[in-house]
Amino acid sequence: MHLPGIKKVSRATIASSDRQAPNMAVTLPYMILTPVCFTLDNLGDAADLYRGNIAAPRPQGTNYALEVGVPALLALCERHRLPITYFVEGWSAEHYPELVRDMAARGVVIGMHGWQHEIWHLLDDAEVDTLVKRAHETHTRTLGKPPTIFRAPGGKTTPYTQQLLAELGYEIDASYHEHAKPSRAQGQLVNIPYQWPGVDATHWLWHKRTPFEALHQWQLTIDHAVATQTPLTFIFHSHVMGMQPERLAVGEALIQMVLADPRLQVVPLSTIRAGLL
Repeated sequence: MHLPGIKKVSRATIASSDRQAPNMAVTLPYMILTPVCFTLDNLGDAADLYRGNIAAPRPQGTNYALEVGVPALLALCERHRLPITYFVEGWSAEHYPELVRDMAARGVVIGMHGWQHEIWHLLDDAEVDTLVKRAHETHTRTLGKPPTIFRAPGGKTTPYTQQLLAELGYEIDASYHEHAKPSRAQGQLVNIPYQWPGVDATHWLWHKRTPFEALHQWQLTIDHAVATQTPLTFIFHSHVMGMQPERLAVGEALIQMVLADPRLQVVPLSTIRAGLL
């Protein structure tokens, strides 16, 4: 699949590249670069309130994920000039409007991430209807324009969610799906799914991997994406990667690895969508 905006690179270009991966064999006259997207999920206290981990929003000066982790991740992405999408809950857009507007002004695409980080695929259609519309209206009020990108909190989307997103004019559903390939959904809506190996929490919260092990797993994930010609999405969280220097260092090493790999091209989600229309 060749997506508009994704470069085709000749063997001569690869051979002369200063960023050539060692022992990389190229057998085709041209190689289509594998697109890579970097995204951030979950802002502030929305998820912890929904889960009952806290009874009220954390006071200023004690919300380390918001006050330390978010700036650290934004600085990391800005340092490498990455085009990023930050998936923000509707509750968070309502409670941190200045922060959300500031991120948008800095070039971050703001996506909608449910209302309060619900376990999305367990919701019934009536709950989905209420929460999507509430979050959509809040994002629109906060940013002055409606969001067009959605990611289901907790992983999977639902058929009714996609129907509603299409009706509201959304262009991308970036939720988890067993099939990693992008696909058309309803109307102008396109699925650009992620896979669990691209998520920081997979390695550090669920599998308790060391920084070296996480970076090694990400290299394997990159190699698989290239071999299958599948776009690859990475997801970082402020409370997972943003607050620990050693994890931030691994995140930076991953970004440097991606940028140095001549098989890859970092793009926004919208570039992948354009190739399917």
